Order: sequence, then C-alpha cells, then structure tokens
Amino acid sequence: MICVIAISCDKPDGLLPGNEVAFSDLRNTTKYHIKKGNHYAEQNAPQVMHRDSISATVTFDSSAVYTSVDPGNQADVNKLLGFSDCSNDHQQNSARMGWSWNGHSLELYAYAYTQKSRTIKSLGNFDLKKPVHCLIRAKNRYYYFQAGSSTDSIPRYCDEYNGSRYKLFPYFGGDETAPHEIIILIAED
Repeated sequence: MICVIAISCDKPDGLLPGNEVAFSDLRNTTKYHIKKGNHYAEQNAPQVMHRDSISATVTFDSSAVYTSVDPGNQADVNKLLGFSDCSNDHQQNSARMGWSWNGHSLELYAYAYTQKSRTIKSLGNFDLKKPVHCLIRAKNRYYYFQAGSSTDSIPRYCDEYNGSRYKLFPYFGGDETAPHEIIILIAED
C-alpha cells in the first residue's frame, strides 16, 4: 500500500484584516472568483495536465461563510480543485478536494468519482484566512488526499492509467448557486 507522505510548507506571514490575505511569498497564486448567482469560478479555462497529482496551498477568506436558501443544501460539498482521470469525463472518473461551510467552520473533503459512483469523505475542519496545504495523487488503485495533516484515500478505477488529464477548478453548489461573491486563493506548487 502506498502511503501519502506528509508535506510541510511554511505559513506565509502578513495576513491582513478583513477578507484579503497577503501571499507575496507564494508563487503561482491565483485568486479565484465565483460571482454571486454562478457555479463556476471566472478562472475556469480548460487546462491539460500530464502528471498524476496536484499540490497547492489554499486559503479561504470570510466570503466562504454562507447559508443555503434550502437548509437541506447546507451540507452539499462545493469543489475546490482536482483532475479528471482514466481518459474520461470528470463525472465518470476524477479526484477533487471539496469544501463547505458547516455553520461554524470550513470543512474540506476528499471527493472522487469512480466509474460514476461518487464518494465523499471529510478531511476535517479548517480556519478561515489560514493557508492549508492540499495534495491529491492518483497512484495505482487509489486516489490519495491530504489537507494539512489529515489524509484519506478513495479507490480508483484505472490503476495503470498514466495519460493526460484535465484540471478541475473551484465550483459552488449542486442545486444552488453562490449566494454572494466567493474568493479562494490557490497557490499551486
């Protein structure tokens, strides 16, 4: 069994008050905007990737706090980042990190489709405005997930696939769209 290796990263200094977070010391940081009434982030251009993992430091500000119109949707898992797999559409085979506001904190999830069967596992609660290192890796028969020091795995369909994949970006909802603008900072490693 392959294990996920814990990855350390330096926490950036200079967190600013309010919604903004300073990231002057992180390379490749993208500020993703999901506008009110939308599902997709504005920065959602297709990108092919030729590796079996994605690693990034993510930060949510207070815009991640929301209340669903339908209380039954509050537990829905929004998507953060990930990739398709097995040369299939992402709703057939893919691995993603998910997130939601559970009423008192930000919760991150391992989120995967294996032959159209969706599996979601909580990776724990995290603080707003504090960077969290995240890793997703497709290796042999599993997807491996890490958020901070929390790890988990979900079975994978195509254990020997090494071809190209497409990157998946922040997405809000299922049934509901973003109730206000949501901003997520993602600094890819």
